[in-house]
Amino acid sequence: MKIAISVLIGFIVIAVVGFIVLTILNRPISKEEVTKKIEAHLTDVVEQSDSLSSALLTISSKETGYFEQFAVGTKNHSSVQPVHVDSQYHAASIGKTMCAVIFGMLVQEGKISYDDKVTSWLNADVLNGLFVVDGIDYANQVTIRQLLSHTSGVGDYFEGPVNSGKPLLQLISSNPNLSFTPEKLIAFTRDNQEAVGKPGDQFYYSDTGYILLGLILEQTEKRPYAAILEEKIFKPLGMDRSYLLFYQDKPADILGFYINGVDLSDKEALSVDWAGGGVVTTMGDLLTFMMALEDGTLLSDEVYKQMTDFTQDYDKGIYYGMGMMYFDFSKLSFLLGSMSDVYGGVGVTGSYVFVDKEKETYYIANFGSDDYTEKGIEELVKIRMIYDRMIVE
Repeated sequence: MKIAISVLIGFIVIAVVGFIVLTILNRPISKEEVTKKIEAHLTDVVEQSDSLSSALLTISSKETGYFEQFAVGTKNHSSVQPVHVDSQYHAASIGKTMCAVIFGMLVQEGKISYDDKVTSWLNADVLNGLFVVDGIDYANQVTIRQLLSHTSGVGDYFEGPVNSGKPLLQLISSNPNLSFTPEKLIAFTRDNQEAVGKPGDQFYYSDTGYILLGLILEQTEKRPYAAILEEKIFKPLGMDRSYLLFYQDKPADILGFYINGVDLSDKEALSVDWAGGGVVTTMGDLLTFMMALEDGTLLSDEVYKQMTDFTQDYDKGIYYGMGMMYFDFSKLSFLLGSMSDVYGGVGVTGSYVFVDKEKETYYIANFGSDDYTEKGIEELVKIRMIYDRMIVE
């Protein structure tokens, strides 16, 4: 999932100039007016887009006491059923955040170390061919930390280039009923892609790496990944509307999920995600999850500090830790220097769960289309421009 940062920066400059004009012309507004303006803005976004069927948003702030949830649009393009604030949706790569949290839990329990070699947990036949550079196999140098931080060098089945055949996204767009297992996804990288470099040499976003992480968790815990998610996160936090799609006996009745214009929400091709992002959830459940991360319910300060050590350069102004991204708005544009930073999980369909630690404010959204990979962040900037005008009593 590569955010087109050049497009994002271009938008931000235009948006900020417009915001400066609005700030001069418009007075600060009440909480009620903020809510009305955000509702109207999201409605316009959906109505003016050919790719969106809905938009969901939650803002929850301890600093201001503001809490509102928004849901506009319909379940999908062919439905007249309206969406609700508790509608379930596929959260895409936010699932990586959950996977990384489980590893943090196991580190706390002393079951694993971030610096464990993956060869300690996975058989040679699983790793065969994935980490070969210039004829040398580097699998025995790859660590769990490198997989979590996308620095292992392994290719990316989801968006990476291929040596032969069609890229995976083209395959599922033309045949949405293709079905995948974790083993098939790894085989796609092994058979059609190459390692991008030696372990530790560079950052390269890889869904393949997170499939390997899911297999490591299954080896460590001796049970399916879906059961691990349920036991470690969903059940303890009361996230009873969250589950791993295709791997739990629950109906796949979710909002539209558009990739290359094709709705995969009821198609087998959504099995293209697993430990890298196969979770169905709601805004409420994600708010519970992110708040539990921030208040120390799930991880100790020591482990969470490692997870949020955003030292990998994803792109200008965007950094990666382990399963999470950090957005430094002042680096995206000097005009946004007063906008506080956020971090959290981000998905390819404009799905995110962010916390603004400075202002103790959470932003959760879902747009449900890969057209909103970067547009979702653009909309976050616009929404914050409205929210930041609020009069705090």
